[in-house]
Amino acid sequence: MEEQLVKYFSGNLSKDEARKIEEWRSENDKNASEFLEYHSAWKISSNQEVDKSAALNAVMSRIEAIEGVNERIQPTGYKVYLKYAAMALLGIGLIFLGKNSILESNNLVAVEASENLEIITLPDGSVVTLSQNSLLTYDEEFEGNTRNVSLKGKAFFDIRRDETKPFIVNTDQSKIEVLGTSFLVNTLGTNASTEVIVKTGKVAVSKKKSKVEHTVQLVAGEVGRLVGDAVGFEKSTIEDYNYLAWKTKLVEFEGQSLKSVLGTLEDVYGVSIAVTNEKIYNCKVSAKFDNQPIESVLEILSRTFNLEFTKSGANEFSLSGEGCIMVQ
Repeated sequence: MEEQLVKYFSGNLSKDEARKIEEWRSENDKNASEFLEYHSAWKISSNQEVDKSAALNAVMSRIEAIEGVNERIQPTGYKVYLKYAAMALLGIGLIFLGKNSILESNNLVAVEASENLEIITLPDGSVVTLSQNSLLTYDEEFEGNTRNVSLKGKAFFDIRRDETKPFIVNTDQSKIEVLGTSFLVNTLGTNASTEVIVKTGKVAVSKKKSKVEHTVQLVAGEVGRLVGDAVGFEKSTIEDYNYLAWKTKLVEFEGQSLKSVLGTLEDVYGVSIAVTNEKIYNCKVSAKFDNQPIESVLEILSRTFNLEFTKSGANEFSLSGEGCIMVQ
């Protein structure tokens, strides 16, 4: 199971294999708890280099200490289980580095949104809306001088203001620091390593592991994008106000190409929409859809432009027809 979980977290399982993991996770609370513990460990260890020999020694030393405490109250097989569990975890890379190990990770909370959004209330009262296929990791109590979380994927943050304790979002490539504001962080885009869109307040964004310190301030209505090997974030104004549609399911278009519209719908609904004729992309859309199922939206678009849509899979659709002539 450990090896399958690692393959699941890294996206190396088939759809059927991934579904079996998700069914196992949903069977009971014990499986769900074990799933989150492995995911938390994998998330941290996958971004760091491991000295396996030193890590094994540290884990085994920790186990020996625990065995001493539990010797009179645990069954004989417990020691053997701990040793083999430690070696199995090490073998698949599930080791915390630095001062913490697997056995000291009880204060770490990891929340994953697979098929549905997840709304998370953090220890300080801040609220995070986590998008599909995203993972948020944080301490169950914000101790120290900062409030730190780690994000892989996309999330909208509504942060409670605390001038004495900055809130910091860490991604693989960047760091976002705020006092109190609301903003979107997206690491799922194909064109940007990290995208930060500010709805209210102000944030400071910077690139990790950069030889040149380059911090950019973003205020409400601005977006910062960190692309590829760029030194830092590039700042611009928000052009697409549907950036929160995945959260609100409210989308509005004004004279936009159907190509742009379909791209937004794919992001909002987590689906794939193909076309059989490139001319379909030329059609211009002015419409508003408020919390409507994707099938209803595609039905309306199809009727508007004399198209036909088909559903080829759970989240796969196709549009066919003559399309529209591009007006120069």
